[in-house]
Amino acid sequence: MTAASDIVAVTHGKATTTSVLVANLFGRHHRNVIRSIDRLIENRVIDALSVERISYQDSMNREQVAYRIPERESLIVMPFIGGRRAEEGQRILVDAFLAARAEINRLHRMHASPDWQQARIEGKTARRNETDVIAAFVEYATNQGSRNARRYYICLTKETNRALFMVTSAFGKNVRQKLSAQQLASVAMAEHIVERSL
Repeated sequence: MTAASDIVAVTHGKATTTSVLVANLFGRHHRNVIRSIDRLIENRVIDALSVERISYQDSMNREQVAYRIPERESLIVMPFIGGRRAEEGQRILVDAFLAARAEINRLHRMHASPDWQQARIEGKTARRNETDVIAAFVEYATNQGSRNARRYYICLTKETNRALFMVTSAFGKNVRQKLSAQQLASVAMAEHIVERSL
């Protein structure tokens, strides 16, 4: 079973999918999905500005054109795609968009909380203090002959998150925006410990 987050991504508060994922879900060749989308744009059924032209590497490592498609346009496009798995694809895609919408709403509610906003401010201060200390440590390590000192930023951040949340891949990008106030406080405390340790 494919996870909703593998089908629909939430970026800057908006849920989108791609023509490649739609083609896979519906059991269609990607070129046919692109052709359907292009026809809908040409006929002004969907606005060309509402879909984003992107690229991807195909199985032969060639760069190919694709579309990033928002929720509304995906729902318009679905009936025109067809394919062996059209009904199942539509169900899965709609469920993935509903899950993404629920996540967006959860994040909006969480971010509106005064506790979350305060924890975010305190977390930014802790992170800034930590990175200042890491910068000094990187400079010291570089002066001592270390060739990989610049990696300390990413390594310390990843290890802190891994220690606190076990698996960070579930959070994806913009990890802190997805954390609760309590989790943000834990991160700030861990960063304070790293700062003191260095």
